[in-house]
Amino acid sequence: MAPALTTSAPTAPHELSSFPNHKAPRTIYPDGIKTSGQHPPLYDILRPYEDFPKKITGPTVWNVEDYRTHPEQWTHVLSPSEIQEISSTADAFLASGTPLTGISRENFQLKEFGSFLGVLRKELIDGKGFILFKGLPVQEWGNHKSAVAYMGLGTHLGYFVSQNAHGHVLGHVKDLGDDPTAISRVRIYRTNARQFFHADDADLVGLLCIAKALEGGESDLVSAHEVWNALQVENPDVARTLTEPIWYFDRKGETSVGEEEWIRTSGTPTTSGPSPVSPTQASSRRSPPPRKKPPPCWKKHVSG
Repeated sequence: MAPALTTSAPTAPHELSSFPNHKAPRTIYPDGIKTSGQHPPLYDILRPYEDFPKKITGPTVWNVEDYRTHPEQWTHVLSPSEIQEISSTADAFLASGTPLTGISRENFQLKEFGSFLGVLRKELIDGKGFILFKGLPVQEWGNHKSAVAYMGLGTHLGYFVSQNAHGHVLGHVKDLGDDPTAISRVRIYRTNARQFFHADDADLVGLLCIAKALEGGESDLVSAHEVWNALQVENPDVARTLTEPIWYFDRKGETSVGEEEWIRTSGTPTTSGPSPVSPTQASSRRSPPPRKKPPPCWKKHVSG
C-alpha cells in the first residue's frame, strides 16, 4: 500500500519551523525517512527471496501488445471545461501569493476534475500505472502558471517529494551541455544522452512537456511486474540476486556530513506489508534515445 493512502500530506515547507533534518516529524516525512537524495534501506525489514511471489497477477502485469494499439485506454484529452477549471484554480493560487512549495490539495481544489483524479490515482497505484494527458495549454499559460497547474494536479494524486539533495520538487529535464560520461557527478537528465529503463524513488513520477522537440523525445514504459514474472520463469537466479542487498549505487555527491558516498540496497524495493511486492512498482520509465534537441520538460516526484 502506498504511504499516502494511509497518511495525510506533509506540512508545506514555508510553514515549517526550524529543526535538524534527522528529527523531522512524520507530518513532514510520512514514510519516516528523508526524501531528498538517495538513502540506504531499513535492512531489518528487507525480505528474502523466498517471501517474493513466484508469479504476480492482476492489472499491474501487462505487455506492450495490451496497449500499443489501444491509446484510448491510456490517453485522456482534457476537455474545455476541465482546462477552464484547472486554469481558474491556478489563477486563484497565483493571486493568493502562496509560494509554489506551499501548494496542496486544500488550496488547489478541483471540484469537478478532482473526482476523475481520485479514480485515476487508484489506477496509477493498483492498475496499469500510467496515463497520458493531452491539451494543457502550456504555451498560452507560460511557465509560471503551467508549473502551478502541474503541481496542483499532482496534489490530487499524492504529496510531492524532493528529487535531489538540493530539495528540488520540480526538476527541469533539459540538455544543459553536461558530460554524460561523467556519471559520478552528472545527472543524465541534464544531457542529451539516452536514458535506459529505470525506476525513480517515488510512488509516482510525472513529466510535463513544455516544448516539443524537433526530433526524439519518446518515452517507453514497461511493467516491472511483467519483468519479474519473466525473470522467475527464465532466470530465477537473477530474480533471487535482485532481492539481495548487494547492489551499490553512487550518490553522485548528494550527501550530508558524515554520510557515505554510496548506498547498498536490493534491486527490488520491498514493502513492510504482508507481501514484499508493492503495486507502485508497476511501471518503469526510460528517457528518449539520443537526439540533437531534446524537449524541455518538467519532472515531478510524488509519493502516492
